Amino acid sequence: MRDATSMIVFGNWRLRHAEPSPEAARRLRVQRVAARLGARAAQADCRGVHALVAHCVDATWQPAPDAAPAVPSHNVDPDWVPLAHVDIDGGLVHIRHLVDRADRHVAHFIAPPMPVPPFAPPQLYEQLWQAFQANHLQTSNYECYYAVHAAPEELHVAIEATAPLDVLALGDAWLDALDADTPSHFVAQIGDELQHGSHDNVLCRVLPHLEGRRGWANAALFSRKRRATVLEPLAEFSAVLRGDDSAPWTEQRLPDQPYGAAVEVDLAQHFDLPLRPVVRWRHTRASSGCESLETGNLFSVGFSCAQAETPVFYCSIGYLRTRGDGNAALVAQEQAALRDKVLQFLRRQGLDARPDPGGIAHFYDRIAQGSTRP
Repeated sequence: MRDATSMIVFGNWRLRHAEPSPEAARRLRVQRVAARLGARAAQADCRGVHALVAHCVDATWQPAPDAAPAVPSHNVDPDWVPLAHVDIDGGLVHIRHLVDRADRHVAHFIAPPMPVPPFAPPQLYEQLWQAFQANHLQTSNYECYYAVHAAPEELHVAIEATAPLDVLALGDAWLDALDADTPSHFVAQIGDELQHGSHDNVLCRVLPHLEGRRGWANAALFSRKRRATVLEPLAEFSAVLRGDDSAPWTEQRLPDQPYGAAVEVDLAQHFDLPLRPVVRWRHTRASSGCESLETGNLFSVGFSCAQAETPVFYCSIGYLRTRGDGNAALVAQEQAALRDKVLQFLRRQGLDARPDPGGIAHFYDRIAQGSTRP
């Protein structure tokens, strides 16, 4: 990943969606804007006043004179939305990235899956039109240009706090820290940046039985509503189990399961395990996506509070999907690097944070211990 003063093409939003444009909208301008560039993605904050490189109207390319005044620009503007990151090399234009999503404070670009051959500058409008047409699915549907090639376990960070933590404020501070850390190749995934969840849970311990599996089962309780009417109670059932102390923990999930009055009974039936309810607890979580510009790997970073008798705080770093080749070793390396970045962030917040190799099983242990009165 590198920072560079790049050329960003601005123009009418209709071009980005390959819609017919009135003659007045068939114009572009190219400006020099600092951007964070990667192999498959780029980000730029286009707010401010930036040097003008050229104007383009249909097939006319008009280079700006050296004394041309800088021009203000924005990330979101219907007439002058950022459209592409380009280079000019040997007198030819190279389209490196097309805009994928723009928010008030930043614009996100992706390398087109169908590359555009270099072309003469007067062809910029027509070539952008064709590029958006050819890559319409990838640039208009944010989730399409992804694949999942690896399945590493989540990494966890235990957080010790002497006073209650606001995980939503912590998630906001994390996003601010990512934006400020311009040398880093990790960037916030824009759009649904910070997701806030809060729901009740029932945690059960697995009782001794003939198969010998032990661990935890948990039901995260939800309800499906249509307007003001609750249609049915639902839960995401999960179990964290292992056969003996030398075996790794394995996690199973059964999302969106209906349950009755005694959710622990339904939980036991679904996993075919003998269970004993330990504690009802509330899970409050603030999570966001984090993308590596270098590789296109996308991770989630979630700050959680388990509100039981004694609150328990932790952070999880999970792999979601990739725009890249999904190399499992590289995914694991970047996930560990992101965990280290989270640890540094938490310590700068004055918090006692450490890697937690016990993962979600240890998290459940801490909830159960915190719910036990002396």
